[in-house]
Amino acid sequence: MNIPHYPEDFHECERGKRVTDEELKDKINEEISKMIEHMKKFDTTNHSVSFEDVLIIIDKIVEDDHSYFEISVSMQHSRGIVTS
Repeated sequence: MNIPHYPEDFHECERGKRVTDEELKDKINEEISKMIEHMKKFDTTNHSVSFEDVLIIIDKIVEDDHSYFEISVSMQHSRGIVTS
């Protein structure tokens, strides 16, 4: 397995402008809602999804007697690929 090294083996994700900025914002919010519902249904602690140049990561944080979801949205991020 060849593990990529940052930054030389990573490339920038650039959106091909297939949708408008407003459509992209709507898609991000829709995905966040679906992801949280999925996490609640299956009682998972993290979930991520990627589309266009967007990466969404949600972590369920449990502290003492309460929990919350921490949501990270990244646009124009860089990524590397590992093949097995």
